[in-house]
Amino acid sequence: MSDDFLKKMNQQADHQIGHAKSPFNQKSEGSHPVQIRDSIYREIKKRAFFSDQKMIDVVDAMLEYAINSKHFK
Repeated sequence: MSDDFLKKMNQQADHQIGHAKSPFNQKSEGSHPVQIRDSIYREIKKRAFFSDQKMIDVVDAMLEYAINSKHFK
């Protein structure tokens, strides 16, 4: 009897896991690797850590700010 229960639970878990989205994929927008200098990388990593954000979010905010500045118009 317990084998039937475990088999049913296993099938249900396989079904749920097989159709679940990754918890890390929150947005449907893709991303691309970019090359930056090591000193800038360390600074971004430090700022992301202290603000408890993902590095991609910090870089995105920095790039948005730079793109909207008068320097790139």
